[in-house]
Amino acid sequence: MKFWEKIFLCTLVIFEIFFVPSSIYLINSNFKLNLNTEINSGISEQKRFCSFVESNLFLFKIQKESNSYKTELDKQSIDSMISTYLNNFGKQDIYIEVIDNNNKIIFTNLSMNISDKRDELNVQLNKVKYIIRDINEKSYLFITKKINLDNNYYKISYVKDVSSVYKNKKYLLNLLLKLNIFVCIILAAVTIALSKFIVNPINKLIRTTQKIAAGNFSERVKVISDDEVGLLSKNFNDMADVIEDKIGELKMASNDKQRFIDNLAHELRTPLTSIIGYADFLRTTKYDEETFINSLSYIYSEGKRLEKLAFKLMDLIVLRKEDFKKKSENTSELLIEIKNSLQPKLEEKNIHLEISNEDLNLLMDKELIMVMITNFIDNAIKASKIGDKIYLKVYKDSSSNIILEVKDSGIGIPEEDIAKVIEPFFMVDKSRARANNGVGLGLSLCAEIAKIHNARIDIESKVGEGTTIKVIFWRKNIP
Repeated sequence: MKFWEKIFLCTLVIFEIFFVPSSIYLINSNFKLNLNTEINSGISEQKRFCSFVESNLFLFKIQKESNSYKTELDKQSIDSMISTYLNNFGKQDIYIEVIDNNNKIIFTNLSMNISDKRDELNVQLNKVKYIIRDINEKSYLFITKKINLDNNYYKISYVKDVSSVYKNKKYLLNLLLKLNIFVCIILAAVTIALSKFIVNPINKLIRTTQKIAAGNFSERVKVISDDEVGLLSKNFNDMADVIEDKIGELKMASNDKQRFIDNLAHELRTPLTSIIGYADFLRTTKYDEETFINSLSYIYSEGKRLEKLAFKLMDLIVLRKEDFKKKSENTSELLIEIKNSLQPKLEEKNIHLEISNEDLNLLMDKELIMVMITNFIDNAIKASKIGDKIYLKVYKDSSSNIILEVKDSGIGIPEEDIAKVIEPFFMVDKSRARANNGVGLGLSLCAEIAKIHNARIDIESKVGEGTTIKVIFWRKNIP
């Protein structure tokens, strides 16, 4: 069942639950009120009628006493007086019946046949008793009172047609039925239209989710209200943004992994091809001593490249998995130790490493930082000419961050390649890198080391002018 159908059915059921019983209650209350009004009115009229009869008897007695002869007032005379008085009584829808104590009918103008038992006649003196009877599809109110007329007892029944009260109830119930049908039709039309209007934003949200599920991750819901549905739409858009970003990251990571695998396969294939080729040459060809030495040199060189590649890959894997413990180290001592370890390479190209250092302490893993700085200087040496200078600095900037800077005046990096140099296996000058047994993993390794130390690497470079690499250690890394 659809949501708008649930809204429609719930609204209709709730309306019927409250409207119909409350309307029936009002109709019954109105019926009881009208019926009680008729009963009270009938009792009052019956009392007045009995008072008139008693008054007429009193006048009749005075008239008798005024005659010259005085006679005793007997029951027959009273019966005659009642009959004479009631014959002159004429009121529409009002019936009178007088019965004496022996259940003899003294007077009646009842035209209907009463078949059931007359329980209302069992009434005590000066008491009133009433009952409602259905006779010939009409309802009559029977009110009976027992009175004493000169020691003669009479039961006077006052009968009134109250069918209009019942007809009014029946009319109202029929009207309720028709009104309920009419209102239900109107309510159904309004509720269906309203529920579809309410559900429309949800349907749009559903269509959007279907499009996103089909692969259109840029699809968004238009937020047009500030209600709960609008908030849901906004949150859905936020969720879709996050999902799209994550999918983009996953695609980028997948592409990076694929590129890493492709580059790795290429890096492995090149030295292996050389090694296999020279080994096969030595195995199948007659050669002199010089050829033998040269072939072994090529095999050794390519083997070293494979060894270096294996160690670099291992370093990258370890850096991504291990939790390194850092402690406070003095930067001055660190830089001197690095310079001493690189002195043979520096002297090989007659390059001078100039150190400028503020005496600072930094939270670090010393071995990793040494690997990172060594890689930077090693790249600077490869990019520099014989007799150039390389500058190694450690200082604080205006925000109290510690900056480690390596600057050279070598061949530089093209602007479009600066963002790529920290990618695994990326090499700006592949021929120069291979001549130095490079595998393009050095700066990737440095980037991982910087990440471990919550630091950022900034690279500035111009072709023919040199490169400046800055590692920015935030203040929280300063002990």
